[in-house]
Amino acid sequence: MAVIGPSARRIAERAAALARIGAVGEGVTRLGLTPEERRAHALVARWLAELGGRVRRDEAGNVFARVGGGGSPVLIGSHLDSVPEGGRYDGALGVVVAVEALEALRAAKVVLRRPVEVVGWADEEGVRFGLGLYGSSAAFGRLPAQAAERTDARGVSIREALRALGLRGDPARARIRKGSLRAYIEPHIEQGPRLARQGRALAVVTTIVGIAHGRVTVRGRQDHAGTTPMSERRDALAAAADLIAAIARAAAARRDAVATVGEIAVRPGAKNVVPGECAFSLDVRAPRERDVAAVLRAVRVAAAALDRERGVRTSLGRMDRVPVTALDRSLRGLLRRACAAAGVDAPELVSGAGHDAMNAQLDGVPAGMIFIRSRGGSHSPREAADPRDAARAAAALAEALRELCG
Repeated sequence: MAVIGPSARRIAERAAALARIGAVGEGVTRLGLTPEERRAHALVARWLAELGGRVRRDEAGNVFARVGGGGSPVLIGSHLDSVPEGGRYDGALGVVVAVEALEALRAAKVVLRRPVEVVGWADEEGVRFGLGLYGSSAAFGRLPAQAAERTDARGVSIREALRALGLRGDPARARIRKGSLRAYIEPHIEQGPRLARQGRALAVVTTIVGIAHGRVTVRGRQDHAGTTPMSERRDALAAAADLIAAIARAAAARRDAVATVGEIAVRPGAKNVVPGECAFSLDVRAPRERDVAAVLRAVRVAAAALDRERGVRTSLGRMDRVPVTALDRSLRGLLRRACAAAGVDAPELVSGAGHDAMNAQLDGVPAGMIFIRSRGGSHSPREAADPRDAARAAAALAEALRELCG
């Protein structure tokens, strides 16, 4: 296969244009189902319309554009939302790379006998409504029950947010007909240091870790901070602090498992009041299901012990689970060949982050991922990626599409 040459300059310009939407200092705040995310979708839709794409928006807020012939399309893309004060490349660079792959195919005058569809997923991060991979979950029929009624911190539901964006308010209507896609390929920055350490520009993902998201609430007794002896307190925050430390130890005891508490809220939240309630988020991940289960089991054991010791009551709320997901073996081989054609000997890596590709694979759609080397961590304004690496990813994606659809 001949290598197709995408434009690193155009990739950099488009990534910068997206980063201006929701810019906060050096970072980006572009939460799901907000006007900022909608503006990002509209910008990508304009680029794709200029390439002859037939643009549509589904009832979950995802944006699609199709080019090429008839039959079952190959879906490519990533998400366009961000975490608060996040980086400019997480998700967004994958969409830019997908658009650039189509630019390269058009420049090479490749005739697409099968269609290619680019997608910009909505609310992959799940920050606003606590529902990660929301847009692809809707498209692949994996939304939890009553998802439309979930609310954000201001009490706005997903249904109301969709209606504010001009949609009908029922994300389940976004379901893609089962069996109607030929494959799904997602380019994405690695979000970790492995490729940079190896001096490699690209990798092919083999497996995506299992994830458990939930909320823990510790209820104690609200008291006066000055007149309540330490021996008589039922301090919800002190108990929660001990539990958070136990969670970290439980994850550290399992190889490759991680656990994170990223949000915490204390009631009533006054400096002279012993906290009566403390609620915090829980994020557990591991490449083996048994390790996710083991960490959650350890959390419950530790919570029960603290309840007895400190006189509090701990509850573990609804857990959203996405299982460990092995991506399609045949696509992995195709993507490694495509990376080689783009001049990169791409290793295979396990992803420690969740991705929309999980939902496609779990719905029976063959799914694959290309990782792009990144630096500076992720979910942070320090996040960085070289547009020349992204251009190599676009070249590899274009080669894969030429084999699948040309």
